[in-house]
Amino acid sequence: MVNIPPTSEPIRNPQTHLRHRKEVLWQITIPILAVSVILLVISLLATTLGALEAARWSSISIIWLIIPAMVLALITFVLLAASIYATVRLIQLLPIYSFQALRWLLMFGINIRRLTDRMVAPILRAHSLSASVKAVGRRPRKR
Repeated sequence: MVNIPPTSEPIRNPQTHLRHRKEVLWQITIPILAVSVILLVISLLATTLGALEAARWSSISIIWLIIPAMVLALITFVLLAASIYATVRLIQLLPIYSFQALRWLLMFGINIRRLTDRMVAPILRAHSLSASVKAVGRRPRKR
């Protein structure tokens, strides 16, 4: 068995530990307590209000709940409108540039065909000459 000595906790720096404790108190504990107290007060007020006040506060709450959805819908609408506009512009420009691209591709194809015909011409001439020589040496058969 392997004997592993027990590890002891490292000694903390008292100044940094005190600063850490203060930061935890002011940055975590107090904000959580403050929000909890505010929510508790709001819930107590909501239960003690009359019917008319409750209706007014419910309307205000609904407005605050709808605002993020409306902002998101507005952003979506703007993005959709921009994509529709870009698509229309693209459809207007595509025929012009696609015709130019087609013309360049056809010219490229014609030049490639000319080049390959020039490369194959000597080989075809040699094959046709050898076929002519072979044909001259043969006599037509009579039946």
